[in-house]
Amino acid sequence: MVASGCDDGDSPAGDPLALEPLTDTNPDPSIVEVELVAAISTMEYLSGKRADTWGYRDGARAGSTTTTPGPLLDIPLGAHVIVHFRNELPEPTTVHWHGLLVPNTSDGTPVAQMAVPPGGSYEYQFDATDSGLFWYHPHVNADVQIERGLYAPLVVRGGVEPSVSADRIFVLDDVKLESTGKLSTTNEPLDIMLGRQGNVLLVNGRAKAELDVAARTRERWRFVNAANGRFFNLALPGHTFLVIGWDGGPLVTPYVTETLLVAPGERYEVLVEFAGEPGTSVVLQTLHYDRGHNIPDPGPRDLLAVRIGTHGEPPAALPTTWGEFAPLAVDGATPVRRLVLSEEEAGLAEPRFMINGVQHPAPISGVAGDVEIWEIENSAAMDHPFHLHGMFFQVLDVDGVAPSNLGWKDTVNVPLQKTVRFAVRYGEPGRWMFHCHILEHAERGMMGELALQSR
Repeated sequence: MVASGCDDGDSPAGDPLALEPLTDTNPDPSIVEVELVAAISTMEYLSGKRADTWGYRDGARAGSTTTTPGPLLDIPLGAHVIVHFRNELPEPTTVHWHGLLVPNTSDGTPVAQMAVPPGGSYEYQFDATDSGLFWYHPHVNADVQIERGLYAPLVVRGGVEPSVSADRIFVLDDVKLESTGKLSTTNEPLDIMLGRQGNVLLVNGRAKAELDVAARTRERWRFVNAANGRFFNLALPGHTFLVIGWDGGPLVTPYVTETLLVAPGERYEVLVEFAGEPGTSVVLQTLHYDRGHNIPDPGPRDLLAVRIGTHGEPPAALPTTWGEFAPLAVDGATPVRRLVLSEEEAGLAEPRFMINGVQHPAPISGVAGDVEIWEIENSAAMDHPFHLHGMFFQVLDVDGVAPSNLGWKDTVNVPLQKTVRFAVRYGEPGRWMFHCHILEHAERGMMGELALQSR
């Protein structure tokens, strides 16, 4: 059987963008046990031209193909998950379960485990305690390995499930290709400074992706941004997004928006109602977003052509209650942590990316269970998406302005020359990373460690 908590709202059969799920080899319905393999492969991003890539495949299914994105890990809420991982790549790697609350030894970072050598294996175990969309990827040489194609989505299903005709997962990425269709292996100075932005945009590994939907229906679209440095500013002309969830699961109060900014590492879940007539079409686009440094990012650029077919079943009423959220009590929060994100490039062969003035700062310490407030000040000339491992946080304000929506985050965009404050209850003891999720920045210094001790 496949690892799945799916229902009738799954992607329809024959959907070219559907992601193959990992096979669950454990008959116990409370346990999801899978075999995951990282290996070399090829992908045809441009018609008739193949690129040498890295990817994941289902090790429990004979004849499975190594793909980018890798297979979907589909889990029911509350399940215990066992992942038998094998590395068939020519260099060490790990698997980080981005956004999931996992034991420290399963976090997949170099401070939590030894990297898995070529030919080696590792067992990851965790409980799926929170519903929502997550993703998995390496945390060793991440800017190179993820760019080569090592990433895949993970969904935990449960809680409030609105009635939809299809539930789709879209992994957003870009790749920098040469005219031959091969992945570019050179890093220009701009690739380091801005984060590597590709010249070909991808949805579930496909350029110029296409999708068929039924008229007068409602669909659930789940987005994850797996790109090294690109921000996706999504729009579907003539339609709105009802945002029902983000990183840490469902929102208390969904909100409507015409555009949706998804920074690297972030996830969003939306409902879309297709009001167009059969035979019409609409294109999901990414619009220009000014994230600083006068980044050349013209827009709009097409991501997904949506063809509207015959009338489907009209959508049922939406739920009256959504997610639950108990704000952290911050009045008695222990000392405020202040982190200043900065960059330096003048006269340097390669830019430096720093936290509190240094690359890869010394670990900071804390006590499991304590509530603290973090202030992330971005003194740099561009946005930096900030990711904290092992726990969710509650955004308090951006430059003193409180957010209008409540929900747990693990990745938040810190706009240039602004300060984001968030409250966090420290999780399990262990060594937890925090970093900019523009991967070139993290690898070059904008990454630190939170060392949590037991009380």
